[in-house]
Amino acid sequence: MSCHIPVQKDVKKASECKCYGAVMRAYGGLVDAGEPDTIALEAAIIIYGYHHPEDSPLTQTLTVEHWVNAQSLH
Repeated sequence: MSCHIPVQKDVKKASECKCYGAVMRAYGGLVDAGEPDTIALEAAIIIYGYHHPEDSPLTQTLTVEHWVNAQSLH
């Protein structure tokens, strides 16, 4: 069963992005280590931004938030 959550126009799909694993490992590792979600999310966005400097800060944030939230919904 897949969900049909509408995605913001510029948000990259996880399946299209080679850095998805690194972003999610950073987020999950920090959360597992007891860091607050906000800190883990900020770190994940920084990693995404390193791999995608061409994306605006808003697109970077929306993409990572979408990935993190989609992961928690499934």
